[in-house]
Amino acid sequence: MNNEFFDATPAGTKKIVRGWLLLAVFSLVFAGIFALLVALARTPVIETMLPLGRDYIFVALVGHVVLAVVIWFLAFEGFLWAYSTSVLLRRGLKSEIAGWLSLALSSAGMLLVVISAIFGLGFAELANYVPVLGTPVFYVGLGLFAVGVFVNIINGFLSFFAAKTAGVKLRSVTVGMAASSTAVLVAFLCFALSGYFQYSTGKAYLDFERLFWGGGHMLQFANTIAMVTVWAFIAYIVYGRQAVSSAVSKPLYALYLFFVLPAPIIYFIHDTATQAHKESFTTLMQWGLGFSTAVFMLMVIALMVSQKSVPMKRPAFSSLVLSMIIFAVGGVLALTISGVNTIIPAHYHSVIGAVTIAFMGLFYEMAPVFGKAVYSKKMAAVQPYLYFTGILLFAIGLYIAGSHGVARKTYAGAQNLNSWAKIIGMSVMGIGGLVSIAGGITFVVNALATLLKSGATDATLPSAFVVEKE
Repeated sequence: MNNEFFDATPAGTKKIVRGWLLLAVFSLVFAGIFALLVALARTPVIETMLPLGRDYIFVALVGHVVLAVVIWFLAFEGFLWAYSTSVLLRRGLKSEIAGWLSLALSSAGMLLVVISAIFGLGFAELANYVPVLGTPVFYVGLGLFAVGVFVNIINGFLSFFAAKTAGVKLRSVTVGMAASSTAVLVAFLCFALSGYFQYSTGKAYLDFERLFWGGGHMLQFANTIAMVTVWAFIAYIVYGRQAVSSAVSKPLYALYLFFVLPAPIIYFIHDTATQAHKESFTTLMQWGLGFSTAVFMLMVIALMVSQKSVPMKRPAFSSLVLSMIIFAVGGVLALTISGVNTIIPAHYHSVIGAVTIAFMGLFYEMAPVFGKAVYSKKMAAVQPYLYFTGILLFAIGLYIAGSHGVARKTYAGAQNLNSWAKIIGMSVMGIGGLVSIAGGITFVVNALATLLKSGATDATLPSAFVVEKE
C-alpha cells in the first residue's frame, strides 16, 4: 500500500491511533445494544424479566446516552486528535507510554460503564448532558474514561508543540482538533469547579444536573468544532482543495474559543444553584456556536458549487452533505423552542445526529490510512442516508409532539397522548428511532468488519492527503 503518512509513523503510534478508532466504534456497538434494551424495557412481559423491572428503561437510557453522546464523541475526537498530531504529520506521538495508558484507561472506563448499565447496578439520574447511574462502578468507569481522554489530550498537545518546534507545517485538521481539545479541557475544569463549589457549601452529595451543566455546554463546543473540522477535512479529501484556508479557519476557531475560555469564571460569579449560572452558559453557547459554524458550512458549500461535482454515492461526501442539512434543521428547531417540551430533544438530536453522521463519514476515508479497505461499499453507500432519514423523522416526530404539548423526559402514560397530533408525532418519532438504529447497526457492522479483518489490503490513500493546498 502506498501510504507515506502511515509508513512514516512508528509502529506503536499506529496501534494507539487505531485503538482509539476501534474504541469509538465499540462505543457505538454498546450504544446500539442499549437502544434495543430501551425498546425491550417498554415491551410487556419482557420488561418484567429485566433488572429493576419496568424501571430498567431509565437505566438503559442512561447507558445509551452516555455511550452514544459522551463516549462515542470523545473517543472519536480522541482518535482524530492523536491521528492529526502524529500520523498526519508523519511523526510519532510524544510519548507512546502515555498513549497506551490513555487508551487503556478509557477502554477500562467504558467497560465499567457498560457493566453497570447492563446489570442495572444503580438508580438512574437523567441529568442533562451526562446522565448517571447511582453506583460506584459507574462513577469509577466514567472517571477512568475521562482521565484517559485527559492524558490523550495532554500527550497530543506535547506532540503538537514538538512538531511545531521541529518546524513541521501543522495541518488545518491539527489546528482544528487543538481547538476542540482545548474546549474538552475547559469542560473538565468546569466539572471540577462545579464539584468543588458544591462541596464547599457543605452539601453531602453532588447534584449531577448542576455538576454537568456548565461543562456539558463546553463539550457541545468541542463536538461542534470537531464536526466543522471534519466537514472541511472531508471536502479537502474529496476535492483536493481547502474549503476554508488557514487564514480564515484560525480566526474562526479563535472565535469559538473566545466564548469557551472565559467559562470557568462563571463559577466565581454565580452560585451553581442559581438561574443566572445556568443562563450564563446557555448564552455562551447561543452566541458562540452560530457564526463560525455558519461560515464553515457556507465555505464548504461554495467549494462544492465551484467544483461543479457532487459525488453523493461516495459515503464520506454524502455524510458531509447530510450532516450539514440535519445540523441546519437543528438550528431552525432551536428557534422554535418555547417551554419544556419535546421540541428541545428534537433540536438536540438533530445537532448530535449531525456530529455523528460527519464522524461516520470520515471513518470511510480513514480506513485506507490503516491499510483497511471498507468491507462493504454497498453498505457504506446506503448507511448515511439510512441514519439521516431516521434522525430527521425522529426530530420531526418530536417537534410535532412538542408543539402540541408533550413534555420532555416523560414516558408511557405520563406522556398524556390524548390527541391525534400527539399520537402521530410520537409514532413518527418511534419510526425514526428504528430507522436510525438500523443506520447505526449498518455502520458498526461494516466498521468492525473493516477494522478487524486480518492482513493488509490494497487500499490506497486519497491523493488529497499528499500535499495540503491553500
